Amino acid sequence: MTNQFTTEYFKTHQLYKEKHDFVYFPADNRKPIMHIAFNINDPFFKPLGAEITSILEINKDIAFNFHVFVDSYSQENKDNLEKTARKYHCNIYLYVMDMSIFAGFHIKVARFSRVTYIRIVMPWVLRHIADHYLYLDSDMICVGSLKQFLNTDLEGKAIGALTYHTPDRVAFLKMKQDVYFSDGLMWIDIQEWIREKITEQVFSYQGADPRRFKGQTQDLLNLVVEGNMKPIPNLFHHKNKDFSIQGILIHYSGRDKPWELVLDEDDELWRHYLDISFWESMPNPMPPKKPSYYHSFKKLAQVYRAKGETWKEIQCLFWYSVLKIRYKI
Repeated sequence: MTNQFTTEYFKTHQLYKEKHDFVYFPADNRKPIMHIAFNINDPFFKPLGAEITSILEINKDIAFNFHVFVDSYSQENKDNLEKTARKYHCNIYLYVMDMSIFAGFHIKVARFSRVTYIRIVMPWVLRHIADHYLYLDSDMICVGSLKQFLNTDLEGKAIGALTYHTPDRVAFLKMKQDVYFSDGLMWIDIQEWIREKITEQVFSYQGADPRRFKGQTQDLLNLVVEGNMKPIPNLFHHKNKDFSIQGILIHYSGRDKPWELVLDEDDELWRHYLDISFWESMPNPMPPKKPSYYHSFKKLAQVYRAKGETWKEIQCLFWYSVLKIRYKI
């Protein structure tokens, strides 16, 4: 079967069904301009709102263009994006993508979505708008300056990203080089990406046996790029991991998310940025009272025990027991 997703296809097809522009740059802007892109589905607008707000609050010396790629949106979320652009005098662009072109890609974990594959076509959408852009997952907040990206020379590479020592993943994918990177943060040279035909190569994996992969876009990009990228310093302050260098982003990459429960100061900081965003606050630190969250109540009980807050600890242990029983049943 001939692959229809060729270079000519991406040159001639509009990949989005709708585009909404919220343009609020001041006419006399003299700040350096930076482009940041995200891909989300509608339930993830709240985490995105907290993340964008943290970026804007921390980096007031940069003029931002945010590109938000989605499969759908609610009117409230669209309105909140425009309110954010107006308040912070930045530009936000909302793209509603044609998701039919991603139908042949596998879904590795049930809770994941094919919106992750949108990042593969972003350079084609943005090629007449920017030279470089920063792709970020939407489960982060910013705690430091992003200016270093504007000064990062990719030295002829299409991608700058964080690398991990993952010999098991490299061996499983049968990669030739022992270099595996995260696609949750990528500094991208658009023209180099297009020249290297990265999008087309990833699309050639449509219909492949899902058992060949442990992940989705990240595995496919690593197979295509095969280490031909520029490693950049560790920029993340990971929860529950000890890095000697404090990062400029907090990545909530674990199982417990700050929009589900508050376990520590990192989670409290996320809730702070949600509070000052245009999305509804979440004052309750407890997780949802659903069976799948029983483990979270046990963790929160340990937090309250350490704080000496006995009554809250008892409440958490009660719900831990009740929900665990329901989960097992």
